[in-house]
Amino acid sequence: MVALIGLLALTSAGAVVAERDQPATLPGFGGSYVEGVVGTVSHLNPLLAETDVDRDVVRLVFTGLTRSDRNGEIVPDLAASVRVEDEGRLWTFELRDDARWHDGAPVVADDVVYTVGLLQDERYTGAYAEAFRGVVVERVATRVVRFTLPGAYGPFGGSTTFPLLPSHRLKGRTLGDLGLDPFDRMPIGTGPFKLSFVDEREVTLLANLDFYRTRPERTRPYLDRLVLRSYRDASEALMALANGELDGVSTVSSADAERARALPTIAIYSYPTNDYVALFLDLRPAKTVFRERAVRQAIATAIDRGRILDLAVDGRGRVADTFVPRTSWAYSDGIVRYEHSLEQARDLLERAGWLDLDGDGAREKGDVALRFTIDSSDEPARASAGARIVEDLKQVGIWTELRLHPFGELVEQVIRTRDFDALLVGISSTPEPDPYSFFHSSQTTDPGFNFSGYSTLTMDRALEAARRTADRDERKRLWAPVMQTISTEVPAVYIYFADHLYAQHRSVKGAKVASIVEPTGRFWDVEDWYVKSAPRR
Repeated sequence: MVALIGLLALTSAGAVVAERDQPATLPGFGGSYVEGVVGTVSHLNPLLAETDVDRDVVRLVFTGLTRSDRNGEIVPDLAASVRVEDEGRLWTFELRDDARWHDGAPVVADDVVYTVGLLQDERYTGAYAEAFRGVVVERVATRVVRFTLPGAYGPFGGSTTFPLLPSHRLKGRTLGDLGLDPFDRMPIGTGPFKLSFVDEREVTLLANLDFYRTRPERTRPYLDRLVLRSYRDASEALMALANGELDGVSTVSSADAERARALPTIAIYSYPTNDYVALFLDLRPAKTVFRERAVRQAIATAIDRGRILDLAVDGRGRVADTFVPRTSWAYSDGIVRYEHSLEQARDLLERAGWLDLDGDGAREKGDVALRFTIDSSDEPARASAGARIVEDLKQVGIWTELRLHPFGELVEQVIRTRDFDALLVGISSTPEPDPYSFFHSSQTTDPGFNFSGYSTLTMDRALEAARRTADRDERKRLWAPVMQTISTEVPAVYIYFADHLYAQHRSVKGAKVASIVEPTGRFWDVEDWYVKSAPRR
């Protein structure tokens, strides 16, 4: 549902390095890269992936029709060509003739048709669900597939990055079958590495010796082997890196990064992403507490986003104003930015007639008290953010209760049923931002993502118009009033965008500066990484 931004390498002296220095040697084949990760494997089928380790493996093993290049642009990947017709309603992809699954079978149109069928299953709630709703996919030829959209959808290209599944291995399996299939533990894909061994401690992957993306220069990645080794936490993994036991660490806290920069053998890389955390307020008529705009604006003003950023993710990110960061091409300067001010929040409420007449600490107006619940997942960062929001709002006379749930329970019992007052969630996304699913009136019930129930004809028309064009400048122009309305009406309070800090030993070469969508994007050019060298001639 959203994403973007770039990579900066920081030296121990604090200088910014745009890219690693050109080595005095050429890349050589062979060697292993061992990365420390936090957590363990749960599901390796990309449609079921839950943990960060799951998603890392999926990124290494699978590829899609398209992908984001180093500038964040959508380019062909498994597709050799893309043709867009009928004002953006027809998208035809011709597949590469040199792309093979890890078992040697060719990649064909049937693989695309099968995978999209799973994405369209109502039980699938991942990032690609909304984009393929109502889309007809058909096999035109062995390596040609066509998508017919119900209407023109400019950002559709960004949705075709979904990982492809092999129909010759899974045909006949429904989404409900996949979790019990052996494929979920030892899948085959089309990516630069293929699975060799999986247990709770380690995932070992071997180079795909027939990888289409390295052609015509070579047939394979430079590395022979890539290992993901599990650790209890990022600090423990970073210590192993400092001791020479690892070549990289998947995630690093801000505090650990500062200490690591003093070590000459370690480089710290910061990848800003478009993954954000937001508090969605239920504006449906039954929820009278959020009926007044002044209340919603007071909530946005009372919440200390900067403090939450520090508490939840050690300051690794940026405060959010809207659904894209200020550095995004889609950002509009005309939006309302809410600076933290308890005094201003109290003033907004008092001028709107919300007073604490009975002295219980919660403001009232008539028979309505400023009391509501906030539902969120029990993931530590979310729990920390929620606790701070409760404290901030209490200081201005708004009483809230934080209810934490396991993620699966949150989805099934809270989000699907819309059984909440306010919902604190993290949003991940496809490469092209598109607020349609969050604010169009057609998306207010499950499986839509309009959690706030926000619904106006003006908003609907603006979102529909933006979807009909593939031109970024035109979409930005059409989205500007959308962002302005969202910032004024406050159906959601945007909290922060998360950054991803990543550590590597300086002996690892080949990584390039890139815009990434999510933390797994650090592997965008992993086929070019190397640890062995050959002298230049």
